[in-house]
Amino acid sequence: MSLPSGRVVTKEIAKDLAGTGVTIVSGLARGIDAAAHHGALAGKGRTIAMLGYGIDRTYPSEHPALRRSIEGGGTVLSELPIGSSPLSHHFLRRNRIIRGLSLGVLVSEAVRDSGSLITATLALEQGREVFAVPGFVKEAACWGSNSFIKEGATLIERGQDILDDILPRVSAQLRAALRIGAVSGLPQVPLSSEDGPAYEALSYEARSVVMMIKATGLSVAKVAASLLFLELSGRVGKLPGQQYIHR
Repeated sequence: MSLPSGRVVTKEIAKDLAGTGVTIVSGLARGIDAAAHHGALAGKGRTIAMLGYGIDRTYPSEHPALRRSIEGGGTVLSELPIGSSPLSHHFLRRNRIIRGLSLGVLVSEAVRDSGSLITATLALEQGREVFAVPGFVKEAACWGSNSFIKEGATLIERGQDILDDILPRVSAQLRAALRIGAVSGLPQVPLSSEDGPAYEALSYEARSVVMMIKATGLSVAKVAASLLFLELSGRVGKLPGQQYIHR
């Protein structure tokens, strides 16, 4: 099960990259995979869904609408025969192709010994770039990705971090094809003295309104007003359960 903050960060990174013309490749699975596809679609870019089952099937069952959206402006691929079921060894085969299609592999969340880490390790062996989003050290879902950072994966917080790393390594023709100016980063909206403390109290781990009140010492009304401004200006993301994170 992926964390809400991991899905939000992944979607934002995919959106930024897709907005520059980078194609996002993922596996149409729940959680992080779906967030990557949704981000690419939100950035009005291209995305490839590599399936671990026959092209005539869609798995998980809640993803037909997402698949149709991908088919409308991207690609859905499978190397498996028609009728093949979503079995565990099929997903390992799928990950091999994802790795081969990609200039770099981003690990947003991964438990120890997960398929994502196997894919990233093999990507390194093939000379691909490997990136990882840091996660909360007490979350089992982040242990693998945090460990990968300790072992040398590039730490990523936003799409621009990936572009900064890969652009010097690609051809001039490919660089020219990308819309580099499309990565916005943080919106350049000045923060007032009232909104600054609330923004500084946030992080890339989800925090509740109660936590924000304790951290800032501000009233409920002032924290709520600041969070609304920060959300509307694009500086923070709102998660289910009145939780907030940096964007």
